[in-house]
Amino acid sequence: MGHLLNEPVRTEHDPSGRLTAYEWRGSRYAVDAVLKTYGTAREGRVYRVRVTGAEGVAVAELGRDEDRWRLRHVFSA
Repeated sequence: MGHLLNEPVRTEHDPSGRLTAYEWRGSRYAVDAVLKTYGTAREGRVYRVRVTGAEGVAVAELGRDEDRWRLRHVFSA
């Protein structure tokens, strides 16, 4: 089971606009892969990603509404 957070994050993108990392509570997490994307630009998109941080590997769910990003859930990998 994941932890529901719904907290804002600061994201990093490569020159083509792909999500490469995010910062949450002072820690940086590198995005290894986008596992799933759903939702619409109008309703807001949700990205399920595999990330690597100082604590190891996890699966996170990030929500995007325009240019605002939020960490919705974190799951153990």
